[in-house]
Amino acid sequence: METEPFTEENGLLSDARKLLRPRLREKYGDQLERLYAELAEGQEDELRELRRQGRHRPVLETVTRAAQALLGCPDAELSPGARFTELGGDSLSALSFATLLQEIFEVEVPVGTVISPAYDLRGLAEYLEAARTHGVRRPTFATVHGQGSTRVQARELTLERFLDPGTLAAADALPRAATPPRTVLLTGANGYLGRFLCLEWLERLAPTGGRLICLVRGTDAAAARQRLADAFDSGDPGLVRRFGELAEDALEVRAGDIGEPSLGLAEDDWQHLADTVDLIVHPAALVNHVLPYEQLFGPNVVGTAELLRMALTTRMKPVTYLSTVGVAAQAGPSALREDADIRATSPVRELGHGYADGYATSKWAGEVLLREAHERFGLPVAVFRSDMILAHSQYAGQLNVPDMFTRLLLSLVLTGIAPRSFYRSGPGEDRPRAHYDGLPADFTAEAITTLGGQHAERFATFNTVNPHDDGISLDVFADWLTAAGVPLRRVGYQDWLARFETALRGLPERQRQHTVLPLLHAFQEPEQPVHGSAIPATEFHEAVRAAGIGQDKDIPHLSAELIGKYLTDLRLLGLLQP
Repeated sequence: METEPFTEENGLLSDARKLLRPRLREKYGDQLERLYAELAEGQEDELRELRRQGRHRPVLETVTRAAQALLGCPDAELSPGARFTELGGDSLSALSFATLLQEIFEVEVPVGTVISPAYDLRGLAEYLEAARTHGVRRPTFATVHGQGSTRVQARELTLERFLDPGTLAAADALPRAATPPRTVLLTGANGYLGRFLCLEWLERLAPTGGRLICLVRGTDAAAARQRLADAFDSGDPGLVRRFGELAEDALEVRAGDIGEPSLGLAEDDWQHLADTVDLIVHPAALVNHVLPYEQLFGPNVVGTAELLRMALTTRMKPVTYLSTVGVAAQAGPSALREDADIRATSPVRELGHGYADGYATSKWAGEVLLREAHERFGLPVAVFRSDMILAHSQYAGQLNVPDMFTRLLLSLVLTGIAPRSFYRSGPGEDRPRAHYDGLPADFTAEAITTLGGQHAERFATFNTVNPHDDGISLDVFADWLTAAGVPLRRVGYQDWLARFETALRGLPERQRQHTVLPLLHAFQEPEQPVHGSAIPATEFHEAVRAAGIGQDKDIPHLSAELIGKYLTDLRLLGLLQP
């Protein structure tokens, strides 16, 4: 703390009472550099000591000291009941924390466990103690692909590496689950798309006395159910009321975690679900576009295999699997087809550090495992490769605040500047025709629930995208923002990018953390315009029309009304001023 005021007399303020930054740097620069060096040295000393002696100290003490060393949080905040994310941790610092604990205790610690709401520091210590005492014999990236591998192959993802011999031996003779399903297991119900899948299934099951079982992370069933209820409480009383009415008799919530053995359930509970569930709907994943495949392997690949084990126990249960269009990112055009076998069209993936590479590869691995289960045992599977899932078209406050689209719209409104075009222009072209490939959350949930619940005896893949060549693009969204009263100044692309970043960095922290600033690298160059979807969606489009899904019995076009709802929702959530 500096006790001497900044004044004109000591040369730190100008005559206009503005800070003179060069003089501040001159006066305080050396002191601050020494302070940073001392802090860094102290942190390194603590980390070295933890690596050397941490495993010989009480586990909770070492876990607490490790969190403090990495996050720099005060002693007062470090109670055993504190969660890593509550102390300021994010996915990248969680990766450092998990790596440090693994170095100290020689036990694999998944990032998903570190940031799970079901684990505080005491829970992490208990996890480590149990793993050291009993061992955790689960497939890992190293056992499946090889330690330090930089490329992964589909042929390495065999069912024998994930499922026990007894399950595989019995799978050929399993009876089929009941159709239509009366008991549905849904993972990830409190996620953005998961909550609308939950609502869709409740609408279908409640009138017939069916049951929806939701697996949600939490310390117990009551905490898990509250987390699910909170996902619907976005400021729309009608949504809260409707969920409450449907959930009263048709909903059961279990505290579990797809990243843990037996989905985090007691063995009796797991077996009860295996005996009674008719359909498995699996949107749950650790959705992180920064973490590498190695860290996403546990929750997203091993977790999918655990659900496969349930699908192949007692009765054969169809699986609805939520994937991503990113699975085709490293493959040729043939991998984009909905009727293609991903094992043949994308047999190898390089493990790079590009945006969302790790997440896309983890979803590719899930598709590979499901395809093999279908080929060997006839397991019915419906895979939905989604792109951007936009706001719900009706319910207030229901938009995905962390996604890139919401961040971009919020950022445009807050800064008041936009490029003349987001797309690369051709010769003599001022603003190219383009298309944005997104779908509203309510339509997406209805399509997945309807098509995934049809129980065809095949492996169906649906590229769940918006295929219309309608010229509705990011440029049009900016026009619609202007028409809705948002003053946007349009400038050249590179000029916009420079001004945009400066303006975003100057925003108050509460707003800045929700802007596109962390993802700005994705906008370094204008996009290549596409006409219609970048990937084919013929089967999806035909299936939607045949089933009469959506308000117009077809895939919807995006509209000015939906963009206007984003503005209303952002104000409702307090991210924009009225």
